[in-house]
Amino acid sequence: MIKVKSHIAAMGPYKPPWTGLDRSGYLRLDLNENTLDPPDHVKEALKSYIDSNRIQMYPEYEQFMLKLSDYAQTDSNQLILSNGSDQGIELILHAFLGDGDIMMIARPEFPIFTQVAGVLNAKVREVSFDENMDFPFNAFMDAITSDVRLIVLINPNNPTGTPLEPEKIETILKKYSHIPVLLDEAYYEYTQATSIGLLKTYPNLVITRTFSKAFAMAGLRLGYIIANPEIISQLYKIRGPFDVNSCAIAAAQSQLDSPGIWKAYIKETMTRSKPFLENFFEEKKVRYFPGAAHFMLVQPQNRDHVVSYLKDHGILVRPMFAPLIEKTFRMCVGSMEQTKRFATVYEKYLQEFYP
Repeated sequence: MIKVKSHIAAMGPYKPPWTGLDRSGYLRLDLNENTLDPPDHVKEALKSYIDSNRIQMYPEYEQFMLKLSDYAQTDSNQLILSNGSDQGIELILHAFLGDGDIMMIARPEFPIFTQVAGVLNAKVREVSFDENMDFPFNAFMDAITSDVRLIVLINPNNPTGTPLEPEKIETILKKYSHIPVLLDEAYYEYTQATSIGLLKTYPNLVITRTFSKAFAMAGLRLGYIIANPEIISQLYKIRGPFDVNSCAIAAAQSQLDSPGIWKAYIKETMTRSKPFLENFFEEKKVRYFPGAAHFMLVQPQNRDHVVSYLKDHGILVRPMFAPLIEKTFRMCVGSMEQTKRFATVYEKYLQEFYP
């Protein structure tokens, strides 16, 4: 039998929930996606690109990079595209971590970070969030020693939704200016919280973002990294020249050109749907952790029973299994209509089993 490296053989694969399930027939609140169909202008942009007889050609990025730099309010030489932000994370970890190197992170976290670190045979030093899902700032700072090679921050954290105050991010960047700091801003569109303004002062800052969430493009896989031009130039050595597909570029350009629909969706989810859902859980005395973005952790009396009941009634939420949150499920917040549908089913569940 052909053998792979021993540390790879010892790992388990990252398996998304509901593997093998056709999710198209459900209200999908499980993966923090945009819960609405892509806008018509995106569909037309994709159709137009395919009809232009260019799909057989390698992609070109130059014009889109100018548009993206305008959106991100940074220079194009501070940007690199990636095949989803997952690849962006992978590029950064490959650039800074090797066999035995230490990555610092707070847990529970987005598991791709530790998955990629495992592939590189790097070590992960972790500090746990507290029981209220607050970021363990003091313990985190105390755990960073001279042998740490990469610091990972997620703002807001996935899956807890915990926001990280700008001054704490800057404190970390300043105190550990010799260590690269990867800051994931996957939910920037929902929170408007960004540390991009710190790039000029702190060249150790590296930011990842994605088009998978607010832009309704999870299936097209497009992300990007924002960093000092010197770091970007090194990441280009790792990324393949054509790793991002042309259809993703066409769709993203359409979304940036016509932002009205996705911005309206964000406004509805954050100012109407989420407050409605928070009030619902409070009235029903269901414990939840609201977080800063369009998703939250919910801790019912019987997590697995609730998740199964919701699935049987056409709604998917994501059970969590990491320490500290193993009794919770994570759900994103959709449109007001979808949120009311969720609340109706959940209330029916409570009436049946906890009258």
